[in-house]
Amino acid sequence: MSPPSVMLICLGVALIQLLGAANCTPVDVTSSVAVSVETIPDLEAFRKANPDLQIVPLAARAERVKVAGTTRQLITYTVGSHTSADRLVGLASNQQSWSTPQDVKLDLQYPTAGVGAVVTYVEVTVNQSSSAGRGYIVSGGIGQRNIRIVIEAYGTLFFNYEAAIYGF
Repeated sequence: MSPPSVMLICLGVALIQLLGAANCTPVDVTSSVAVSVETIPDLEAFRKANPDLQIVPLAARAERVKVAGTTRQLITYTVGSHTSADRLVGLASNQQSWSTPQDVKLDLQYPTAGVGAVVTYVEVTVNQSSSAGRGYIVSGGIGQRNIRIVIEAYGTLFFNYEAAIYGF
């Protein structure tokens, strides 16, 4: 065998050993996030009833999407940034719809119990019929081991969301 062939075989064996040593156990990240979606008849009354909430706004990016002849709003709320060491630690999604426009509150909490990973990045993508809404952190946050986020949508006929929390 020529030296390059021997080197390729050695690299192949090393790669197999490396991959064989990798831990490929699936992690159930859905159980680490508590989520509730509720319609709120009066958002101002909700805020007044919860004066202890510290509101930190989330960055939001909105775009219109055409689906089956209707225009939908896709709003992505983010906070933090990815790091080379982070991994997905929480994941949640759901969809709801109503026959009349509703004001909706999504309450997202990580972790559900115990001590969570250090949160590095959160992304919540919402598909709704209206363009009105906002998101904010009410407790915990980036660099901490817990986070609670509230997303509000105003006057929407449907509310579909996907939330992903990353940490280390």
